[in-house]
Amino acid sequence: MKVNEDGRIQVLNKDANCFLQNLSRDWQTHRGVLFLDPFATEVEWTTIAKVASSEALDTWILFPTMAVMRMLTRQGQPKKHGPILTRIYGNESWRDLYRPNPQYRLFGELEGQDERQKGTETLLQTYKNRLQGLYGKRFLEDTVTLRTPTNTPLFELIFCVGSPKAINVAKRIAGHIVKHGVR
Repeated sequence: MKVNEDGRIQVLNKDANCFLQNLSRDWQTHRGVLFLDPFATEVEWTTIAKVASSEALDTWILFPTMAVMRMLTRQGQPKKHGPILTRIYGNESWRDLYRPNPQYRLFGELEGQDERQKGTETLLQTYKNRLQGLYGKRFLEDTVTLRTPTNTPLFELIFCVGSPKAINVAKRIAGHIVKHGVR
């Protein structure tokens, strides 16, 4: 969606990665709110980095926890999904989710076979650490876990502030939403 010169909103049907990476507006006098709701795992780290550099768009990221979890094999680092995970995380930090399996080393079998840590906490923390490195103080550490009816984490709603001048007010508003939800 974009605002025309006459102030009217125009809905655009484009790939969000291409559109956002080609932002050309002078963001010194503009602000906005961006909600990134990916189709599966389509939001690229380069897109998030471009948005962060604008310092104008408060950004809500719906991180696809379950989709990422499915790509992270329990035994051995994923070969098929490795490039996708690198595109999501912006580097190979996701590889740190794996540790050598001590049981295999004890008996000398499958030496080097790595095992991923259980649960979603570490994969989320790795992503949040990357965001905090990008946004610094503009990153809100409190997030919201959206779960399935069986209590399985599906998405994580993460908030990052656009303008450094608006950190306190934006974090206060987002923090209220994270804590109390929207009614």
